[in-house]
Amino acid sequence: MPKKMGLNSKAEVAKSRKNAAEAEQKDRQTREKEEQYWREAEGPKSKAVKKREEEAEKKAETAAKKLEAKRLAEQEEKELEKALKKPDKKANRVTVPVPKVTEAELIRRREEDQVALAKKAEDSKKKQTRMAGEDEYEKMVLVTNTNRDDSLIEAHTVDEALARITVSDNLPVDRHPEKRLKASFKVYLVCLLL
Repeated sequence: MPKKMGLNSKAEVAKSRKNAAEAEQKDRQTREKEEQYWREAEGPKSKAVKKREEEAEKKAETAAKKLEAKRLAEQEEKELEKALKKPDKKANRVTVPVPKVTEAELIRRREEDQVALAKKAEDSKKKQTRMAGEDEYEKMVLVTNTNRDDSLIEAHTVDEALARITVSDNLPVDRHPEKRLKASFKVYLVCLLL
């Protein structure tokens, strides 16, 4: 068999955790046996005493669980700090100097942020109260009404559109429109789009 080169750290941690849990369980069982022996030796107790003892045991267990959770959280935080403290090797290769920020720039940035926040707050307030500014109101009110616009031509066919369009009076009458059907259709489309 080939020789093992390294140890699996995750497996080692899992084994140690399992061994610790087994040891704790054995220890708890021996304590319970011992307590059971002494309880039998003392004789019967009153219900109030038993209840107090059970409550004390529960409090002790919860305190132990809290301490264990706190210890694990601290250990995890330390591991995270170690991981964050590891320097990035690529970052050290090329370093760009960070420009200094002056106090005046900081003040200017804060003022800009405050102005932007005030503007956002004002806009949201306008939206909530359904108020519009002067420019927005003018845009809404000064919309042209196209219902009675004479420049629009409504027609259902090409012939109707051509009849209603007056391009110029000095043009001769088209005697053969079928020859120029494509051109007349383009004129019809242009008139519809206007």
